[in-house]
Amino acid sequence: MSLSSSMNVAVAGLDINSRRAEIVARNVANADRAGYVRRDVNVTGAGVGAPGSTATVTREMDTRLVPLRREAQSRQAGDEVFSAFFGRIDGVVGDPEEAGSLQDRLARLDAAFLSSAAEPQSEVRLLEVAEAAIDLVSLVNNLDDAVMEARQKADSDIGKGVVQLNADLADVARLNTDIRRLSLGGSDTADLLDQRTVLIDRISEQVPLHELPRERGVVALVSAGGVMLLDGKPAEFGFNPRAPIMPDMSYPMQLSGLTVNGRPIAVSGAASGIPGGRLAANFDLRDNIAPEATARFDSLAADLIDRFEDPTVDTTRAAGAPGLFTESGGALMPMPVPGLAGRLAVNSEVLPERGGDLWRLRDGIEAANQGSGSDSGLLLRYGAAMADKALPVLAGLPEVPGDIVGHAAALKSLFSSDRLRAEDRVAFSTNEATGLVEQRDGGAVDIDAEMRRLIEIEQAYAANARVIQAVGDMMNRLTEI
Repeated sequence: MSLSSSMNVAVAGLDINSRRAEIVARNVANADRAGYVRRDVNVTGAGVGAPGSTATVTREMDTRLVPLRREAQSRQAGDEVFSAFFGRIDGVVGDPEEAGSLQDRLARLDAAFLSSAAEPQSEVRLLEVAEAAIDLVSLVNNLDDAVMEARQKADSDIGKGVVQLNADLADVARLNTDIRRLSLGGSDTADLLDQRTVLIDRISEQVPLHELPRERGVVALVSAGGVMLLDGKPAEFGFNPRAPIMPDMSYPMQLSGLTVNGRPIAVSGAASGIPGGRLAANFDLRDNIAPEATARFDSLAADLIDRFEDPTVDTTRAAGAPGLFTESGGALMPMPVPGLAGRLAVNSEVLPERGGDLWRLRDGIEAANQGSGSDSGLLLRYGAAMADKALPVLAGLPEVPGDIVGHAAALKSLFSSDRLRAEDRVAFSTNEATGLVEQRDGGAVDIDAEMRRLIEIEQAYAANARVIQAVGDMMNRLTEI
């Protein structure tokens, strides 16, 4: 090899090792940054310093891990939506042994009936019955509120997700353009690829997708349901949030669906264009899971109203008149619209603060006159009504005869089972996603390995420098001859 060739190779080696040292520094500095994968400098062509050889920065990643990680993160995002909902509702229902829970308030009302029946003349005992009934109704109302708040939040989150989705797709399209331009000029595109990966990851949490390679580092995106999200031009998602959402509202009558470029797409079932992910989970929560929870609470509320409307319980009531518990002050409708739990109320005739009289709890809601205060029959019949074995009045609870406490226990069991299943799914999908995220798609940065590599680069740099120095000495000796 000639002196000039040796000099060229050594100079090229210095340049390559300088770039490698820079890349190692970037790897170490960005080891904890989301979306960053390890870089390396690869020389292609005849060899270092040879004509036609080029050095490029590459991202060391396993493309097989990317779709696996995104699928896991999509499932995790969707599972978290369901887990948060069931955890919230199950918490409001409360555990049976917990003070203030649904079953505890039912037990307090039953105990109040018995205590008052033992002292029918005591106004204090009658007040305890009224307060226990109010507390029970307040909790049932709160349960309905919790479901509606979750349903409203799901609709709002869909709207926010669609706005973010459109912005992210537009940013990916812009990065595609920048990557194409830089790659045509032979410039390093690794940082832009990292940015694009982070954006696509965020999109995939909302909508599970597949990434399709195009020329010059450009990618196209298609949802797991076959909807083209990006191929040159980004798709435009559309959604109209609704506030407030009432219990009887449903899709597609009053609530908005999802559109892509102005055309409606399915969001559930086998034909869904966005199967899995946070967006589909919020649609499922809004349109199916929350309404099912409403039906369960409505069934319990209807059972509570119906038991105290039995003609054999309060014989002073006229036919069709409300009993101790009412639907917004009236009797239970044959086919109540959804949201009955939110309309459950104590009959104002027994509430002094609403112009009623406590003695009507003892003598009858529509009694013409106050009795002597010695008759405890009605109070005992109220307690018996709670213990009566009957089927649920409305669909929503298991079709099994039971007393009101049994129906409340069945309700608690349903939500606890849903919560536990949702928590198990979240735990599984979180562990799966975490393991794949930590691998950084096969490009995780090992600080110790980078430090060892830096020592090797330093040694190679010194070797190239010595070659240059030796060639310089030889050239000087030749010129002296």
